Amino acid sequence: MDLDTAAWLASTHGRAALATATTHDDRAHDRAAAGDATAIDPLRAATALRKADPSLDPTQAAAVLTQVRLRRRARPRLGDIVEHLLLTEDGAEQATRTEVAKLRARRFVESGATRVADLGCGLGLDSIAFAQAGLSVSAVERDHVTAALARANADALGLSHLLDVTTGDVVADLELLNATLARTDAAFVDPARRDPKARTDGRSVRMTDPRSWSPPWSWVEELAIKVPQLAAKVAPGVPHELTPPAGCATWSSVDGTLVEAEIGWAAMNPGHIRRRAVVIRGTDTHIVESAHDLVDEVAPPTASVGSWLLEPDDAIIRSGLVGDLVASVAGWLLDARVAYVSTDVEPQTPLAAIFRVREALPFTIRALRDTLVADGIGHVVVKKRAISADPDNVRKELALKPSRTSAVVILTRIGDDPWAFVCDPS
Repeated sequence: MDLDTAAWLASTHGRAALATATTHDDRAHDRAAAGDATAIDPLRAATALRKADPSLDPTQAAAVLTQVRLRRRARPRLGDIVEHLLLTEDGAEQATRTEVAKLRARRFVESGATRVADLGCGLGLDSIAFAQAGLSVSAVERDHVTAALARANADALGLSHLLDVTTGDVVADLELLNATLARTDAAFVDPARRDPKARTDGRSVRMTDPRSWSPPWSWVEELAIKVPQLAAKVAPGVPHELTPPAGCATWSSVDGTLVEAEIGWAAMNPGHIRRRAVVIRGTDTHIVESAHDLVDEVAPPTASVGSWLLEPDDAIIRSGLVGDLVASVAGWLLDARVAYVSTDVEPQTPLAAIFRVREALPFTIRALRDTLVADGIGHVVVKKRAISADPDNVRKELALKPSRTSAVVILTRIGDDPWAFVCDPS
């Protein structure tokens, strides 16, 4: 997409064409859901758009249809706000989920921030959340097209009076960085963690080394000296050691999927929290916090499997807060090195997937198959942790005869020994 196309998409004509194409797309998906296998047809969508608006040139029509596709793909992550947004492929991939962005904005408000610099704002999803929380936002984006779309998104949501987007590179342009920080009392940075030049299955490849991010982590640490009230969005696999003194690391999951982590410096941490897990399930948000470092965590007890087995949410695991879950369900670990929790008291918690244990046995394919056949089980979902077995291969090797009875098989290690737990589906 070029700047002219971005400007046209944001115009009255562009948004009208987008509304027309969206209506056609929604109807096509409704027909497909009702059983019409031919309803979703890109050629038919293009024909319908050109018929509805003959004035569109090929570039404009293609841009509109691309936006419809990107919005539909992003809707589960971004919610209804997506109907107001203009997107790019990479921007939609990296955009913060709406619920997570709102919680981050609330943390900025609670820290006492009033004016936030969003350095490398992308399409502006975090900037929008800051502005919706009542904060004044000075956003900077180095890519001209992406910056134009961020401005259009702010305008479409009626937030232009709170959200200003400047085009520039705050890493290369020290004058721009200092001028932006002079207008703010807090900052947020979301380093790019994907390599746009390397793609797998059509998606840009993640870069796990913080030194490879753009900007690199060393630049973020130097930024914290200039603006102590700083938070940075980071990859979920970030090591705990990256958390600065008196700062807080937050891991967030949405409906069972770990989506991001955030590191906040001391001025962003008035509650003196060191680790936080945010578990979002549907419309409910559950937060678990600890004021202690992971190295100071008291190890939970261990024992043999009980009546129930729990698979903690990944935000709980990554934040090192499994011990809090263990205590909340009067439970224990099967092995000190593996995050499976067991209890004899029927647990009620949104922080883990819960399974009733039917059988526990040392794992071999033959022993597991004999147990499943004896119980009349013909379909299994295989889950595993701390064991090299591949779930798909295990299902194939079991070669169960189909039946209406199903189970969840959990494979793990206790000590050095592989174990299998046959459980009722949750």
